[in-house]
Amino acid sequence: MSDNTLTVTEVVNSVTDTPVNNTVTVSEVGTQGPAGTNGTNGTNGTNGTNGATGATGATGATGATGAQGSSGVVTVNAPLTNAGTSSAANLSVSTGTTSNVGVLQLTDSTSSTSTTTAATANAVKTAYAFAASQVMPFISAYYYRGTALTTTANGSASQNVTYYTPFFVPATTTFDRIAIRSGSGYGGTPSTASVRMGIYNSSSGQPSTVVLDAGTVSVSAASTTYTITINQQLTPGLYWLAANSQTVAQFNTYLAVASNQAAAYIGQPFSTAFLTIQYFSQSSVTGAFATATSLSDGTANGAILTFLRAA
Repeated sequence: MSDNTLTVTEVVNSVTDTPVNNTVTVSEVGTQGPAGTNGTNGTNGTNGTNGATGATGATGATGATGAQGSSGVVTVNAPLTNAGTSSAANLSVSTGTTSNVGVLQLTDSTSSTSTTTAATANAVKTAYAFAASQVMPFISAYYYRGTALTTTANGSASQNVTYYTPFFVPATTTFDRIAIRSGSGYGGTPSTASVRMGIYNSSSGQPSTVVLDAGTVSVSAASTTYTITINQQLTPGLYWLAANSQTVAQFNTYLAVASNQAAAYIGQPFSTAFLTIQYFSQSSVTGAFATATSLSDGTANGAILTFLRAA
């Protein structure tokens, strides 16, 4: 054997190192060292394919029959009625009357006195047309004043006082002029006045809200008619024509309401002294017309009469 050779002998329990021969002798195997730590887990493998669906189980037994519901006649409310039984309904609709709801037959009649029929739109139109034909219409291009008022040629109008005179419209009418007329005594120095004219609705027998503010005219001569062009349709009802001398002449007179005449229209009121209220007035009115307030009874002459002309 050459140098640098290692000889292991299991019989002896010693290791002899012979420098001369460079030989190591192991007489017994040593104890095993501790186990090393576990390595990291490897990645999971892919899932396997699903298995086949199992067979359908057998149908379960039928459940017990539920209890039978109660039977009865169908209940209805008026105007429906049910003369049938629990097994066969027999529905109908009651005829309407003035005291019971129900169905009504339509009719075009305008003379029937039935209380179990109903008028058609055609019957209503016929009745309306007949009623309208019995009303005296306004004649085109004619002027109209407040209903049946007695006049004076020299009623003196105060400055910034609005005078409201009644005007009844029996049928829908379009008017194209609103006008006043100066009195025979009009004039003096100053000789001109600015008069505003308009139309008001009526509420509870008095002027209320503005229908039309027609603007002003400049009055400069006696016994002269002054007009403003308008285009105003009025439906049937009571209105009030308004005039206000916002500036005045020295002798500021107009065709006006005469005092204490007979009632001018049906339902016209009287004052507590039983003087006929020919008009209403409102003081301190300047500029454009607004809702009428703080009205005073007019029983003396002086209210400016305002006129409308039918188109």
